[in-house]
Order: sequence, then structure tokens, then C-alpha cells
Amino acid sequence: MVAGGIATTVGLVLPWLLGRFGSDPAYGSGPMSAIIQDLLTLLTYFVVVSLIVG
Repeated sequence: MVAGGIATTVGLVLPWLLGRFGSDPAYGSGPMSAIIQDLLTLLTYFVVVSLIVG
């Protein structure tokens, strides 16, 4: 659930921020958004596993 929430938030906020700064929002909804979502999802999984194991 956390990973889904993070992905949704990044998918909404990143293009909006790029549009606010005058850049093309399409850059944020493409590969850049996917990379950030994947990294944050992996980080979330590692934190949850370390809390369970540790």
C-alpha cells in the first residue's frame, strides 16, 4: 500500500512541479517519474524488511 501511495504521489506531483517551473510536464510523466517511483519503492521495501528482520 505504501509503494502504491508513493507511486501515485510522484506521478501527480512531479509533472505539476515541472509545469510550475516552466519545464515541459511530459518529462515528469515519462521515464523520470518511473525511475523515481522505482527507487522510492525499493527504498520502502528495504526499510520495511529491515524493521521486520532487525
